[in-house]
Amino acid sequence: MDKFNLQIRLSIILIIFFVIAIIVQTLRSTNVADIRIRQEEESITEMVNNMLAIIKNGSDLNFNLEERPGLFQQLLALENIRHIDMQIQPANSESSQDDEGLLNQIDAPGWYIAMVYPDTRTEIYKFQQSNGDSVSLYIDPGDEIEEVWFETRNRIEASFLFLLSLMVAVIYFTNRWMKPVDSIIDVLEKVEKGDFSHHISSFSLPELDKIGDHINHLANRLGSTRSENERLTRKSVMVQEKERRYLAQELHDSLGQSVSAIKAIAVSIAGKSLESDPITSKSAKNIEEIANTAYDSVRKLMTSLRPFVLDELGLTAALSQMVDDWNVHHEDTFCHYRFEGEFSSLHEEQQINLYRIVQEALTNISKYARAENVSITLSGNEIITLLIVDDGIGFAMNEMTRHMGLTGIRDRVTLLQGEFELASKPGRGVSIQIEFPRLNYFRRRSGDY
Repeated sequence: MDKFNLQIRLSIILIIFFVIAIIVQTLRSTNVADIRIRQEEESITEMVNNMLAIIKNGSDLNFNLEERPGLFQQLLALENIRHIDMQIQPANSESSQDDEGLLNQIDAPGWYIAMVYPDTRTEIYKFQQSNGDSVSLYIDPGDEIEEVWFETRNRIEASFLFLLSLMVAVIYFTNRWMKPVDSIIDVLEKVEKGDFSHHISSFSLPELDKIGDHINHLANRLGSTRSENERLTRKSVMVQEKERRYLAQELHDSLGQSVSAIKAIAVSIAGKSLESDPITSKSAKNIEEIANTAYDSVRKLMTSLRPFVLDELGLTAALSQMVDDWNVHHEDTFCHYRFEGEFSSLHEEQQINLYRIVQEALTNISKYARAENVSITLSGNEIITLLIVDDGIGFAMNEMTRHMGLTGIRDRVTLLQGEFELASKPGRGVSIQIEFPRLNYFRRRSGDY
């Protein structure tokens, strides 16, 4: 029953009640038939005995049918009376009732006749002729059985018509009353996908109307909560990027220039003391090498904090440089990248989020994937698509944890107003696909700043 909808369940219940009602009516009719057959037996027996008593006129002698041939014709005429059957038994033959012929004449189903037909028929009177033949009068219950069956059949037919009408009414009204459920499910599916803009209209049924009001309230609360979370996340990311840019600029202006100055002084000392003081010259060269190493570290740190190439040359060049640097430091894995389209028109926030998503994905691959090949594809016009695929060890989707570096990616996809799809199987690598609108994103969100 759990797999059936409401209409089928109600129909099954009605059919069960109908079958029970038919069984009850049939059993009741058999009881009524037994009672009415007994009553008819008593009535017919009393009537025939009274008739015969009148004919005997007070005599205790049996009828002599040969002396009174008219009486025999009158007795034969009794067979035309309802509920009476006459049988003539020839002499020297076993006495038997011709029930088979009578059963075949009854206009009722055989199973019903078998249930109500008496085991033995009542003998009203028996006449013995001089030639040895016997004439017997019996009660015939066939007419009474037909009447009871006719009444029972009418009740069954009426019940069936009533059931049919009731089922039609149930199907019609359940269709009409439950139709709003489809709109409720439709709105719930949209809410499940994160679309809280749709609301359920009012219904005629107060129960469904109450459910709709609660769902609308829930959708409004979820929409407000998501908007607030997006605002806080976006503000957090913006503050983070602002701090990163500030730190990168400070490293460039302060530490970078200081290291450059140290290197310049070391080069000058090494050049001036090359002939007069070789030891000092060698020490100065060591300082120059240390300064170069320190400057490389500072530059790498600045690039990690804020890729200046992103501001200077755009997203495509920044991603290309990131992938090239990543390939240099990961000899066991090679990353292929392909860009199809023009992305310089993307808003600054979109570009930095895309850059960080790829950066986080490559970091995850280096930590967990054990992959040999990675492919990154950025494409699209109105809808931008980022596809990152590796051939690493993968994982079961039900074993995914918060520590796999995906939370940051999901947050940035949310800021892009995009969709995030992750697919993986053990031994089959990981596929990440991200889609977001190019033009409408910042226009929709600009009012939040």
